[in-house]
Amino acid sequence: NTAGFTAAISSVGTTQTATLTATAGSASKTFTMQLNAAVPTLSVNATNVGFGNVEVNSGATQSVVLTSTGTAPVTISAATVTGAGFTLAAVTFPLTLTSGETATLEMSFDPKFAGSANGQVTITNNSSTGNTAVIPLSGTGTPPLVELSWNAPSDATDPIAGYNVYRAPAGTTGFQMLNSSAVPETTYTDNTVRSGQAYDYIVESVDQDGVESIPSNLISLTVP
Repeated sequence: NTAGFTAAISSVGTTQTATLTATAGSASKTFTMQLNAAVPTLSVNATNVGFGNVEVNSGATQSVVLTSTGTAPVTISAATVTGAGFTLAAVTFPLTLTSGETATLEMSFDPKFAGSANGQVTITNNSSTGNTAVIPLSGTGTPPLVELSWNAPSDATDPIAGYNVYRAPAGTTGFQMLNSSAVPETTYTDNTVRSGQAYDYIVESVDQDGVESIPSNLISLTVP
């Protein structure tokens, strides 16, 4: 009624059918078994990667996950990136993923100029879905800026109407007012700076008559 057996089956490159025959005395039974070819398949969890707005000389990082979803190991032989400002983190190739195994591919966008940029990552592999997987990349470089904030003076004798913000090249006395009218908040964004330049900033409060206070403490910084 029952019998046990062991079969060693080599991997096949195409789908094949094997017929098993068992004989006991005058009784004979057959059983048909289908042997499916082992197929390497690479799946990527993103069809494109957008970095959005990234300040010039201030990089951003994104990643994609590579997964072996086939019945045979998939081998990634190379990954290359094109496009100004886009780079890939170092990965050792070839990289082989067994079925169900994953790997993370990290990429960065570090724009040197303001404006939109496009590129792509090309992943070379032996997947049954194609020997290359292409992921479009996009991002926009935005001009550098400096965001300032300060505390309102606690000992002002006159009501404060606003603030004037002054800037000078670092180490000089050539301060110039940046705002055209008194700033009502205790924050200010300077979007007229240039990458690689050093600046000094001071702030002065202004009363209802336009009279300014003494300067605040000086802050120095270098724009990346």
